[in-house]
Amino acid sequence: MKLTLSKMSMAVTVLTALSAVSVAVPPAVAAVPAQSDLAAWQRTGKPDRLIVVRPGVVDLVRHGVIEARRRSPGVADVPMSWLAANAGPDWITQRGDDPSVVQVRAAVLLTPGTTLRIGRVTRKVLFTAGGSQASGTWIRGSRATLDIRDTTLAAVGSEGGDLADDTPLRPYIYMGAGGRLDIKNSTVSGFGLSGRAPSRFSGVTWGKGSTGSAVGSTFQGNRTGLRLAGSTGVRLDDVTAKDSTEDGFVLNRDTGTSVTGLTARSNGRNGVTVGGTDGRTLSRVTTRDNKGIGVRATPQNGLSLIGADSGSDRGGGIRLLSCVNCTVSDATVQHTKVAVSVAGPGSRVTVNKARLTGGHTGISLGKDIHSAAITGGTVGDFERGISVSGPQVTIAGTRIDGSRTGISVNGRAHGAALREVTITDSRTGVTAAATTTGVSLTAVQVKNASGKGLASASTGLRIKGGSISGASTAVDLGAPARLDGLTITQAHRGIHLARTVRATGTGLDVLAERKGIEADRGAVIAITDSRVRAPLAMAGDGEILRHGHTEVTLPPFPWLGFAAIVALLAAIALQTVHQVRHRHTPRPKVARHVRNTA
Repeated sequence: MKLTLSKMSMAVTVLTALSAVSVAVPPAVAAVPAQSDLAAWQRTGKPDRLIVVRPGVVDLVRHGVIEARRRSPGVADVPMSWLAANAGPDWITQRGDDPSVVQVRAAVLLTPGTTLRIGRVTRKVLFTAGGSQASGTWIRGSRATLDIRDTTLAAVGSEGGDLADDTPLRPYIYMGAGGRLDIKNSTVSGFGLSGRAPSRFSGVTWGKGSTGSAVGSTFQGNRTGLRLAGSTGVRLDDVTAKDSTEDGFVLNRDTGTSVTGLTARSNGRNGVTVGGTDGRTLSRVTTRDNKGIGVRATPQNGLSLIGADSGSDRGGGIRLLSCVNCTVSDATVQHTKVAVSVAGPGSRVTVNKARLTGGHTGISLGKDIHSAAITGGTVGDFERGISVSGPQVTIAGTRIDGSRTGISVNGRAHGAALREVTITDSRTGVTAAATTTGVSLTAVQVKNASGKGLASASTGLRIKGGSISGASTAVDLGAPARLDGLTITQAHRGIHLARTVRATGTGLDVLAERKGIEADRGAVIAITDSRVRAPLAMAGDGEILRHGHTEVTLPPFPWLGFAAIVALLAAIALQTVHQVRHRHTPRPKVARHVRNTA
């Protein structure tokens, strides 16, 4: 028997007739306006089957018609196990005699003031993917509570089998304004409408004004693993999102979120995407093997990213876009194209104590940023350790090892300051392009460069202190520069000036294996209170002007090596004399009675 929404005058009579399968509804519940179920059905996309959970009562609505009404065991608290036992097989199917496994075949709407609990008895809840939009399953609610604990939620076909990867009408969970969603020690897999469906239906979503938590749980194979969209005070702790078709985690316009321990692995786009919220702190975020970026931050102010760990994320490790007053601390990034990228107008970012290894670029600072500071940390085994294209960049106390180019200052960069930076085992230590200005190096050390220690075409380059050792050419200048207190050792050529370049040097100490300073035609360098030691101390057709107490000498004679050579030659000579003196000495003969038993 069915009760149409337009015939409320017969409601009590019909419910009484159904008393064999239902508990009588109290007058307060019977007085609920008929239009409310119809409105809910229309508002939620006119699902074929809709379970409406109200305080004290559950309505079963089929195609906009109330098919039955059940009185719930509590005023507002309904367990999934009770729904499975009382809704009927068209709505929720219990797998045989096992009450711990059920299959949901209807959409579930939680009205204000109600609570649905999944767990304890129902250890596995299967949600049927729909063949059409109306036949889909989901759980939605506002100003209601959904509590999921110690269970598995999974999307399945109508007969309970596995879904194809391209099944579009998968289930989803969405909690709206004033609602609470808590997921603890559970797994949610295969959720999220695909295609052009709204992002709030992309998996498991805390909507605007909702709250709750996800603790010790895994979101696997969803469209989006987990999404916060305007939520308030959600706690995320020890949560994993993996194998999503899109992003693993999306945190957007949420406030008061507590994040400690997110793992995003093998997702189809980015591991973690955050934005739209100021003053956010993320700690212990781990990303691995995502097709996009490990951690992607869209425009925001005051982001603090602490202890991020990215490995083999194809699109890059950490990318900050128009992030103002943002800090990345103690990050570890390995084996990706660009480990840390900063771009976008207004970006002001500090990267502190990063450990970056392998890939094309360790840190990329875009041309349109406002400023950036790189402090401490290590960068190793990149094509370019640090690429500076934007203004007002400071790099201090950082070590760069084994990169083809240690630091590249390029584009329209101006005001780049390198302080106490160490660069080892590179082909070129530092390069500064002709389009850059205001580049300065203070106490920078370049060691074992197979090519050039410093190659600069930047007008107004300033070097103060520091050292370059083991380079083919220690300093190669293509534009005016000032060099103060620089030490050069074990270089094939100390300083080279291209045509027409003018430079000054004070307190230089150049020790080269062949040429000390070489100035091409039209170039001029004035050195003061300096020392140049090389077999050819001054070379080229340009001018090298010496002022103050400047010394130009041959390099110190290598007495120790000379002594070793002399000793070796003496040993060879003595051995030769010995052989000559004894060349006519007959060989000793053994008596015939002595038998050789060797």
